[in-house]
Amino acid sequence: MARTYRRLNLFMAKPLVDGQAFGDLLTDAPVDNYPMADNSGIDGVLYVKQSTETRPSWGSVLDDVTGRVIPNLANRSSSAVLLLRVDGDVFAFTFGYGRFLIEQSLFVQDFGLRTALNTLDEKSLRSVDLHTLEDQPVQKKSQAARDSEVGVFGIDILRDVLRAVTGVPKRGVGLTQIAGGDATFSFSTEMEAADFPELARRIKGYYANDDYKTSFSWVDNVRKVKDDASIDALNVQLVRAVSARNPGIMVTLPEIGAWDTILGFSFTRNKDGVRPVIQTADYIDTIPDLANLTVDGLKRDRLFVHDVDSNITEHSVYRCIYFEIADGDKTKIIFDGKWYEVDATFISRIAATLDLVQISTLSFPAVEVWDEEGKSKIESEGDYNIRAAAAHGYFLLDKKLVKTNRTTSSIELCDLLTPAKEMVHVKHRKGGSAGLSHLFAQGGVAAEIMLGDKAFRKKARTVLRGVDPTARDLVPLDNLRSADYEIVFLILGEGSATLKQNLPFFSKVNLSKAFENLTQRGFRVSIAGAPTTPRAIP
Repeated sequence: MARTYRRLNLFMAKPLVDGQAFGDLLTDAPVDNYPMADNSGIDGVLYVKQSTETRPSWGSVLDDVTGRVIPNLANRSSSAVLLLRVDGDVFAFTFGYGRFLIEQSLFVQDFGLRTALNTLDEKSLRSVDLHTLEDQPVQKKSQAARDSEVGVFGIDILRDVLRAVTGVPKRGVGLTQIAGGDATFSFSTEMEAADFPELARRIKGYYANDDYKTSFSWVDNVRKVKDDASIDALNVQLVRAVSARNPGIMVTLPEIGAWDTILGFSFTRNKDGVRPVIQTADYIDTIPDLANLTVDGLKRDRLFVHDVDSNITEHSVYRCIYFEIADGDKTKIIFDGKWYEVDATFISRIAATLDLVQISTLSFPAVEVWDEEGKSKIESEGDYNIRAAAAHGYFLLDKKLVKTNRTTSSIELCDLLTPAKEMVHVKHRKGGSAGLSHLFAQGGVAAEIMLGDKAFRKKARTVLRGVDPTARDLVPLDNLRSADYEIVFLILGEGSATLKQNLPFFSKVNLSKAFENLTQRGFRVSIAGAPTTPRAIP
């Protein structure tokens, strides 16, 4: 047999259950199967999709412009899968579009990524695909012009989930052009047909070791759950939790809202029952038959967002649910309609950082709630800031924007500024993880720009003088010392005593990041809460 240079894609199946055959690992696409040659030494079967030739959709427009049927326009895709058994494991080598022939949920979901990380030279990466856990999750691909270390790609190990990576293998691996993402491991090598079993055996050995933990240990912090069977099992636990009114179930907005314009929220089957904050119980109380609740029901039901101009937007309740499930040494979290697996060590590290965040000693009034024309209302952030400033002698900087060339738009220095240089950033708890992530980012960006940009400080001093002449010198033009300032994150709608422990996990991650970034620059950082109280009737 001749040795040739080939590009291959490899998958490893999960252990087969009793009675499960090779064909059970495929989708329902029509295929022809072929046994191995007697002298191949391969225990396997080749499956080839029964494909037909089709005319491309754009062919008709060419016919129209020429006034005739254009010949020789045809698409034909080829798909094949070689399934083989090696040392009790089943592997799939795919060819053409063969990856679409296998039932992905039946294959090991981290096989490709982990094998790539175990075989790549960490100083010779070519590209990385990331999923960033923000209030609106972002997917991005970064590609370097030449072989690069992981630090070149600007990865945030607290919020970035690594999805795929390509690069140059370590010396001695014996493969080239390595790429791995989720279940797929891709590589190039010189080989002959009889080498398939030994290739699978060797690559399984790369997958099974822990070499990646030397340079890529952070990839285990948070991983998206991809496999359908696991997601289905987690959804069953979620439905049970909702049906049992588990207090850990949180319904929250999955994206940032314009809180000063939001009138309130309601749910399917009680659309007119508008409430000023999102209460999980308000949703559960609308479900007519909790015992027969399904995940499809959670996906069909809607959270309605009502604004002051009578506009209504809506989100699937399933996408709005935040819930954590302890699973051995892992924690599974649903967030924005996606399930994530979080490593216990990572959770402990975040908790240790949060323990360092002090509760602010500043005084803040409670947030007022009241009923008006049969509807429950809560004080807006803007009205609250005005009242808090007046009550305690703080300078009101809410909506007082300062221009800077370091961001795409003007920013607030803070919402409230005290004579003792405490910079208070305020956000409603009702905004959930999305609003809180924005709060922590806002505080971090404003402080960093103030510290490093003299032009910004000059413009900030002008804004401060317009608020109160005595406030101007709270931000000196020169020789600003970060240690003189405390960044305070004030969250409306919950008391300080329970605030940190009740934050959604990804809000805890973002608070931890903000705390570490700001304290490394010399700022003090604290957090505070303001519970609700009924408005006094005049």
